[in-house]
Amino acid sequence: MVSKPLFAYVDARLKQIKGSTKPFGGMSVIAVGDFYQLPPVRQSKTLCVYEPCEIDLWQEHFQTITLTEIMRQKDDVAFAEMLNRIRVKGKSDELSQADRALLSQTITEPSLCPPDVLHIFATNKQVDSHNSVTLALLHSNITNIDADDYKKDPRTGRMARQAQPYKGNRNELPDTLNVAEGARVMLTRNIDVSQGLVNGSFATLVRVITAEQSGVAHVTMLGLKMDDQTAGRNYRNRAPGGPDDVVYIERAEDNLKQKGVVRRQFPVRLAFACTIHKVQGMTRTSAVVSLKHIFEPGMAYVAISRVTSLSGLHMLDLDESKIYANPEITGALETMRQVNLDDMMPLLRIKETSSRHDTLTIVHHNTEGLPSHIIDIRSHHELCLADVLCLTETHLQGSFVAESLHLAGYNMFKRNRHLSYTNVPQIANRGGGGVAVYVKSHIQVREKQYVHNVTDLEFVALKVEAPVRALIAAVYRPPDYSVRSFLSNLGSLLDSLEIMDCQPIIVCGDFNENLFSNTGKPILELFQSRGFAQVITNATTDKNTLLDLIFISQPQRCLHSGVMRTYYSYHNPVYCVMSSNSP
Repeated sequence: MVSKPLFAYVDARLKQIKGSTKPFGGMSVIAVGDFYQLPPVRQSKTLCVYEPCEIDLWQEHFQTITLTEIMRQKDDVAFAEMLNRIRVKGKSDELSQADRALLSQTITEPSLCPPDVLHIFATNKQVDSHNSVTLALLHSNITNIDADDYKKDPRTGRMARQAQPYKGNRNELPDTLNVAEGARVMLTRNIDVSQGLVNGSFATLVRVITAEQSGVAHVTMLGLKMDDQTAGRNYRNRAPGGPDDVVYIERAEDNLKQKGVVRRQFPVRLAFACTIHKVQGMTRTSAVVSLKHIFEPGMAYVAISRVTSLSGLHMLDLDESKIYANPEITGALETMRQVNLDDMMPLLRIKETSSRHDTLTIVHHNTEGLPSHIIDIRSHHELCLADVLCLTETHLQGSFVAESLHLAGYNMFKRNRHLSYTNVPQIANRGGGGVAVYVKSHIQVREKQYVHNVTDLEFVALKVEAPVRALIAAVYRPPDYSVRSFLSNLGSLLDSLEIMDCQPIIVCGDFNENLFSNTGKPILELFQSRGFAQVITNATTDKNTLLDLIFISQPQRCLHSGVMRTYYSYHNPVYCVMSSNSP
């Protein structure tokens, strides 16, 4: 239901907020929905359908993943499969005999439908009629609540309450509300988003609170029992004598289209029935559905698919010509770019191997700032699978590590940039850089803090004793650090690691040497001259460069290696899974 102009506005606003010209201000955007359902309001075409006169952000920037597991009707497979077929049905297509038979089972007379079940109609006129009839049928003690309309008195200059409310339009707060305790209602305004009191929230009206004004009873609050039991906690216990779970709302205020008129009225409406547009996204165990007056594609499918099973569906009529999909969407979906999932979650795909007691999973990731991205790292779907998580460009300073930077179940080892250089003050004295390694708590590990002849290198070196013996070093080379000086110190580090008599040796990091370039690769050549193999072969950055590398002294013990995905850094993580024994 999001239109192209609204999508373009979101893009422009995020660019403004983030101070970036990148699409959506450089933010990651996940759009979730079903284009076969209701289109955007005001007859705008849906995002995936190209329009030459509209800004098209969808085709250029989005790739799609199709979810295949049905949740709403998971316990009624036959119903779910039928819904999948009518979801894509063309207007001229006929229902299959089996689908027609299934839907025909649900047709019933209005008088036989349970009155307390939500009724779903195409138009507001049908909804209003049903709400009025049902209120009179189920409730005798009906309360009429007139809007309080105020207009400036030209004589006094003050806002004066009018004797009768003005005639407002449908989008304004109602002139008169007819309600009763026990009636079903729905909020029509966002009262408090943080409290879950939002437009479209359903409730049962349980109390009408009045106070005397000028000798006349005046309704001051409505007590609602929200369907969402967590909503409105700060709006409870505002009136004496009621249950603790009742949410009390007051009148909202609107400026009417009539010039100078201010209206105060409760932002609710009866909700024994709702339009199809209002129920999109809703789940019900039971509902009554009418297909009369349907006026656009997707409406019938949305209405019928609100219930969890065929037994909960009560249809007042069945006109299969009203069940149809938009052919433009069918065409657009056929050309939409699909996400390639083959390398999207590599560690999860090999979890059975990586979780074995005789393997060690090592991940390297240039974080571009650990404090900025610790929440992203903590919640990443695959980084948590690392036994050893090596991070470069941590941007940490000082000896103290904030509690927020620790990872549950891991021990942390770090070396900040300013401690890494003795002879290169122009790098040591500026921010950025730094290396940190998180190791799972059950792993026996010792840090090699003092390594002979290594004075100007950002690194952390660890000796893992069990469950897999290995030497691991995480290294970062700033892009402006002299390759000659870097090679000298890197060579000294490798010398020290090699005499520790522990194999394999794994050296990972961001070396700022692009293995995809046509220029010389002295860092790669140094490792190769010492018998190391570099196991990462795909691009690791947004610009299709290979900067993040893993070198292994015994590559035959590497069971798996590759590139993972992340959304918050220019660099993607790289990984290898090492075996305790040679194959």
